[in-house]
Amino acid sequence: MRIELKREGGVAFFPGLARPRSMETGELPPETAEAIQRGVSDARFFEQPATVGTAARGAADQTRYTVTIEDGGRRHSVQLLEPVEEPHLRALLELLKKADKEHRASAHAHPSPGR
Repeated sequence: MRIELKREGGVAFFPGLARPRSMETGELPPETAEAIQRGVSDARFFEQPATVGTAARGAADQTRYTVTIEDGGRRHSVQLLEPVEEPHLRALLELLKKADKEHRASAHAHPSPGR
């Protein structure tokens, strides 16, 4: 499963630093990959609409995440507007943010040759 996570908006948002983050579940620790796969299933991710949540009035600083998941020939993107009310989607987003942070930390700790 390939996952892309992009954060936009929020008080400390810098557009030039907001590159999408990508990870493959095969590169993650097995327990993290399994938790994400369960989270995707529990949230019925591939059945979600393109946008979940409502833009608050005057919410120029509202944080939003775009999650794109490719799995078994399927590809789906969902934009999540904070606060994410649906519990399964909120749990999935937290899992993805944690996995991304851990993935980046391990990449910096063990850089591949040529980096």
